[in-house]
Amino acid sequence: MTPNLQIELRRFISSNVVSKLNKFYFENDALLIKGIDVSIGTVLMGLYNKAEESGFYKNIVTLIEDNSTFYGEVDFTSGRILSVDDCYRIEGNELLKEIFSNKKGRISEMISNEVGIKSETAREILNFSALLVVSYLKNNSQLIKNLKLLLEDQKRDILNSIQPGIKIILGFSCHETVEEKNQAMGRSVFTLFGHNFF
Repeated sequence: MTPNLQIELRRFISSNVVSKLNKFYFENDALLIKGIDVSIGTVLMGLYNKAEESGFYKNIVTLIEDNSTFYGEVDFTSGRILSVDDCYRIEGNELLKEIFSNKKGRISEMISNEVGIKSETAREILNFSALLVVSYLKNNSQLIKNLKLLLEDQKRDILNSIQPGIKIILGFSCHETVEEKNQAMGRSVFTLFGHNFF
């Protein structure tokens, strides 16, 4: 069965994980969850943008060592993060440089502005999210072969979880999601009046 990447990755963000992260950041829990969700989507779309670079997906997972602290703290079978310390501050940085190169700072600032969390929090949860996404792929290495197709198939849903400013930095337009909503609204209005022109 083909996994929905965003849903699978969200499973790891339990209330326990949020509580432990908030030892460092003192943010509103709901905003922190939203920030992580946006960051996960942002990282997935960053990977989507790298699809044409030969061997990129295979290379990015090799950046996570088997003895990585973060990797060792994730129980992939049960979908739980066992412990949360600040190892991701260092371990995630290298991944973000590879995925976003010089856009990393602008993206974390935009997450901060659009979600309503502190700049430092946005920076660090982007590191955390990059590690979570790439660790998940490392553990599910069979996904790497078809990752481009998987991301293409799930692209619309992932983009819908990302705010407009972040989409623009990533090189996506908001047009396709707006257009889809307008068409759906048009259908419902005409159906309401008994005229189905679509």
